[in-house]
Amino acid sequence: MIRIGFFILITALLVTCTVWFANNPGNMTIVWLGYRFDGSIGMVALGLLALTALLVVLWRCWSAIANSPSWLGRILGSRRRKKGQQALTMGLLELASGDVRQALKHTRAVDRYLEDDTLTRLLTAQAAELDGDNNAAKRQFEAMLEKPDSAFFGLRGLLQLSLKADDRSAALDYAERAHRLRPRNPAVLVTLFDLLLGAKRWDRALTLLVDAQKANVFNEDELTRRRALLITAKAEDAITDGENTEAIKLLRKALNARPDFIGAAVLLAKLYADNNQAAKARDVVLQSWRTSPSAALGSIYVNSLDGDALAKVKAVEKLIATNPDHIESQLLIAEAALAADLWGMARGNLEKAIANKAQARHYRLLSDLEFREKKDAAKARELLVKASHANPDPGWRCGACGAETDKWAVTCPSCHSFGSIDWRAPLRVHNDTPASKQTAPKQPAAIKQDGAIIENAPPTDTADTKTKDSQPAA
Repeated sequence: MIRIGFFILITALLVTCTVWFANNPGNMTIVWLGYRFDGSIGMVALGLLALTALLVVLWRCWSAIANSPSWLGRILGSRRRKKGQQALTMGLLELASGDVRQALKHTRAVDRYLEDDTLTRLLTAQAAELDGDNNAAKRQFEAMLEKPDSAFFGLRGLLQLSLKADDRSAALDYAERAHRLRPRNPAVLVTLFDLLLGAKRWDRALTLLVDAQKANVFNEDELTRRRALLITAKAEDAITDGENTEAIKLLRKALNARPDFIGAAVLLAKLYADNNQAAKARDVVLQSWRTSPSAALGSIYVNSLDGDALAKVKAVEKLIATNPDHIESQLLIAEAALAADLWGMARGNLEKAIANKAQARHYRLLSDLEFREKKDAAKARELLVKASHANPDPGWRCGACGAETDKWAVTCPSCHSFGSIDWRAPLRVHNDTPASKQTAPKQPAAIKQDGAIIENAPPTDTADTKTKDSQPAA
């Protein structure tokens, strides 16, 4: 509508001017450089309009001629970019196929057609790294640090080269610099966190978890686990330095962050027990038993108890009441009952534990029970045979390398994995043959039970013995 309005307005203006000139023709005389021109006002106006149109056409022609180099340059530049991108694509493909020579050939084409040398340096560095020339790759990555746009990629390349050379100190420096450029890059965050753990820089790793949370690198559960592990690592260092008060504060902080953290609970309970604070040690075990029972916690609890065996049974009953159906609760009360000669209680809980998940320690305790209660050495030996085929006992084991340790630690002593040690059973090859159908090994000549030597008579066939005993003497 606006355009139509302008068109009508301009048309009306032109018509008005034409009518006015027609009603007022007038004459005009122009004398210039000895020439004289006589004409009407309308002819002069028409001449001026034609001259203006001619000047506009000449100006457009001149602009086209003046700008023709840039227009031609755009056409040629488009061709060069197309060739450069094609060379870059072929170089990457050759690099992926492992042909370093062809990749470098295409790299030179990229350098010729594309003005930005970042792609050329990156492709050259990757080709040199693939060819085994790490020094050449390092020079290219270091050259990329000179430009702000390519500095991050140069640092990433130098970081990977340092890790490959096992230079963790240099790798940590490159990772820190890369993290400053891009604080939320997931790959850099994870690598930097692992390097900080290797350097035992717990405080810096704790601050890095804030950036990891913002970048959504770890979920909430993993964040709380790692935070509790780092705080516990600081507590381990404090214990080593003899700062038990500081270690207790840190361990309580770790348990507040992660109440089911069995490692921190064991360290704290043992620290209280070693400092003759048995009541506090038992409180820690009581709190942790609700979520994460283990034989390690149970041992600390029982060792901190005073009184006779019956009093210990009552104290253990108070502990397992927080988690009565757990296999560790059944085993702990069975051990306490066995020590107090409460055969029925011990047998009932052992049978529950075996029904839940039969383990070697259950059969060993049941064997001890059979011998002490019924003096049945044969049954005791049979249960020991079952123990040899049952699921192995749990313990402190590394989930990364499978190594077993005598105590919990933040870092695995064997493979140095962080936070991989837990109370778990070792992996074993599944045996489909039931224990009752497996051939029992040859019994030893004697077994030792509670300090007493029990002679093992040669095995005899019960049916043959009964037959011989029932036959009349000849």
